[in-house]
Amino acid sequence: MKSTLDINLIEAASQGDPEAIEQLLLQYHPTVTRFAQKFCATPEDVEDAVQETLWIAAQKIGTLRVTSAFISWLFQVVRRQCFRLLTVVRHEYPISPKLESGDEAPELQIALQNDVINAIACLSLEQRQVLIMRDIEGMTTPVVASTLGITVETVKSRLHRARHNLRGSLKHWNE
Repeated sequence: MKSTLDINLIEAASQGDPEAIEQLLLQYHPTVTRFAQKFCATPEDVEDAVQETLWIAAQKIGTLRVTSAFISWLFQVVRRQCFRLLTVVRHEYPISPKLESGDEAPELQIALQNDVINAIACLSLEQRQVLIMRDIEGMTTPVVASTLGITVETVKSRLHRARHNLRGSLKHWNE
């Protein structure tokens, strides 16, 4: 439940008060960051999604009709930004499976791509980060370990679990 102070701050921000907007964004920045970490693949994606979300919030808060819906609206925006970033990764690293039927290939490829993206999004943050950094971005295991501040063995373990979970999520494509 939001306090009266939060509601007043949201109302002032939605009426265009620049100081209220700044204070509101500073107050909700940590919350948005924690939420983005659940959906984004890498720390860089978290930063990008949070920045974009806060910018959108500052620009569009005046369109908010119900002040009590601010938090849920903010979470929808950040989630959408995280999934947008996952889609960007999908387009940069397209998946082209060997499909037998020429007529069905585009539809099946789109379905496979969507399943892969959803399977990656369902991985834990730790597994998703390692998988994307190692397998998609092509970083070496020591670089991933150094970037995340973990051991090489931890990277290998998380990568193994992530690949195992992806195999399980996508096994229906192998049948």
